[in-house]
This record gives sequence, C-alpha cells and structure tokens, in this order.
Amino acid sequence: MNLSSLGQRITYYRQKAGLNQKELAASVDMSPNAISLYENDKREPRLLMLVAIAQTLNVTVDALLGLEPLEFATTKNDEFSFVRAIRKLNDLGRERTLEYISILADAPKYTTPEERQPAVVKLPPKKKTSKR
Repeated sequence: MNLSSLGQRITYYRQKAGLNQKELAASVDMSPNAISLYENDKREPRLLMLVAIAQTLNVTVDALLGLEPLEFATTKNDEFSFVRAIRKLNDLGRERTLEYISILADAPKYTTPEERQPAVVKLPPKKKTSKR
C-alpha cells in the first residue's frame, strides 16, 4: 500500500474509520467533492481543515502528514488522557506508573487477544559459506 501522499493517507484513514467521502464531508462541513479533491491530491486542505479531518478520523495531524508510523497514528481519546495524567506526575510517580502498566500488560486478563500472541521474529536465512 502506497501512502506517500497526503491524499492517499486521508483515503486510508477514512476507509479505516469506516466512513465514505460523503460522511467525512458532512462531519467536517465540506462538500464530498472537496474531500475527493483532497484524496486525489488535486487540492490540499488548509490547516484548520486538516485538523478537523484528523479529529474526525481519530488520528493525529502528524499521521495525515506522514510524520509518524502507521501503528502510532490512531490514538484513542483515553490514551491522550493517560498522557496528560502522566505528565502531571513526578519522576517517582512516572516510574511506578510504568511498573503497573508492565504488570497489567503481561496479564492475559487485561490484554487483547492479538497482544497475547508471541512476537514472531523472522531471521534472514543463513548465508552458505563455501569450504575451501
């Protein structure tokens, strides 16, 4: 999947959010034609429109601009709340918070099924060495 342009990223995140162009347009008070122009890289949205699109698609503006990896692009509102709360803590509070999060993240009761799967690391094939 090629996400090298702003329009391609808007399309990707719109589809991931389960919205069609008309629904996205209504949600940001634009015409579906304007959304189509953005997605086809015929026009670029102004900054405030870019912010509105990002909020509607529940992604960051950085994600739409291609400045962050896809896996970090969608951030739920509760995750922002965690960040705001952690920023209020001193070093000891932050350290304890990380300890608690590590404990919870290792407990099957508190993790999602996909997170419980062991990480699979594929190593490159060994190079054959010729014996002389």
